[in-house]
Amino acid sequence: MKKLLFILLIVVVALALTNPNEADYREHVRQKEGLAGSVGLVMADLLATGPKGGVRRENYLLASRFYLGGGGLLPEETLAWGVAKQFIETED
Repeated sequence: MKKLLFILLIVVVALALTNPNEADYREHVRQKEGLAGSVGLVMADLLATGPKGGVRRENYLLASRFYLGGGGLLPEETLAWGVAKQFIETED
């Protein structure tokens, strides 16, 4: 039983340490979409209100939700979930 708890603890710590941040997501978009993705990120930043920019992150310790908007001109839209430096794109 102790071994199982130890392994579970290691997995939880590993997921927490590899939880992607906003810069990781922006780089993912740049690599996947190229110039169009970069222009889209810049436009989202310009249309967003507040200092955080267009793409925002909600941190849930083991995973993160990346979303666009939520205030100002852009409606809130979930873009992806990030887990272990990987991104799972969502479709709303």
